[in-house]
Amino acid sequence: MDTFLITFHSYNRFFVLAALVFLLFRAYSGWLGRKPFENIDDKASLVLMILSDVQLLAGLVLYAFLSTWTQTAFANFGAAMKDPMLRYFAVEHIAAMLLAIGLIHAGRFISKKAQSPERKHKILAVYTTIALLIIVGTLAQKGLLFGRLP
Repeated sequence: MDTFLITFHSYNRFFVLAALVFLLFRAYSGWLGRKPFENIDDKASLVLMILSDVQLLAGLVLYAFLSTWTQTAFANFGAAMKDPMLRYFAVEHIAAMLLAIGLIHAGRFISKKAQSPERKHKILAVYTTIALLIIVGTLAQKGLLFGRLP
């Protein structure tokens, strides 16, 4: 189970990143091109939200129950804060990803309430861009963007 979940969590990030890029393409082209907000735009934000929620669920199970990184960190939290990799997995990674997923959710729900198609696209573009920057920045910080999780 541990190996399967780590592998799943490691590879699912590529689906999340692909969904992010696709949604950003649709959002920016819709916003800047003043295009109508179509069903595919709504579905793209829904797929991104589902993929990120599945990624979050897998990550939380790893974090709370299966990860040797977090188990080691919580055994001696003071010492873990001095170790960059333990601190990353115990605090930085989960905090950043929760923030990014919160932005993905907020962007979807706020855009659904917007009246004009331009505003819907703009909201999705802004919130999703910030989420992407947080995700890419956090993963790239430790070289985990395209590498396998340790």
